[in-house]
Amino acid sequence: MGKLLDIDASTDITIVGNLGVYLARLKRAGFRVVDGFIIPADEELQFGLSSEVLRAFDRLHAESVALRAAPIEMDIYSSETIRGVKRDVLVDTINYLQNNSLRRGHKVAVVVQKDLNAEFSGTIHSYNPVTLDNGEILIEANLWMNNTVLTGESETDMILVNKNTGALNLESEDEDEICLTPNQISQLYNMIRKIEKKLGEAVSVDWAYDNGILYVLRARPITQKTYERYM
Repeated sequence: MGKLLDIDASTDITIVGNLGVYLARLKRAGFRVVDGFIIPADEELQFGLSSEVLRAFDRLHAESVALRAAPIEMDIYSSETIRGVKRDVLVDTINYLQNNSLRRGHKVAVVVQKDLNAEFSGTIHSYNPVTLDNGEILIEANLWMNNTVLTGESETDMILVNKNTGALNLESEDEDEICLTPNQISQLYNMIRKIEKKLGEAVSVDWAYDNGILYVLRARPITQKTYERYM
């Protein structure tokens, strides 16, 4: 692919950024990661690379893509995401994302992936970041694919699952009022248990169901900043 990289090509954070590291590890482990490519942190979109980016876009056979900035520092996860980017504005949008990140003091790789039209999306935490209870898994779920996965701009279903048994603890919500089916909750539960075991650390994973298929969108370690989001 020339100077561009496949999603699973590298786990060097200085090349693919923190997001790229986790996506590569998960794809190599057999988890379903959305198709795409990575613009390494040291690459700028001069004419030759711009042409390569457009060729890579065409190989995805997608109407649009999502762009995610991946800082080369492991502890920076508040990074910019731009969805719905079409071919005619792709190069300009990547340039904007790179330059805007640099203005904020962060050197980034850019992860480019097919844009999903998901029925459901959200985040799952391998332990409860609200209570710090390692015996609970917390699933956040939304209808459709939207920016609530990253920004929390709308009301979200909060689903607690016993980490050891997989049993639901919905507290004040009734099972028939949440957007996910029991089978989907079970799939998410099994996925996060496997991811946590594979990575060897507590993680938060952004996910989406597209045409009934479960995809991993992003993974990152659970940190103090994760906990502070719910304070």
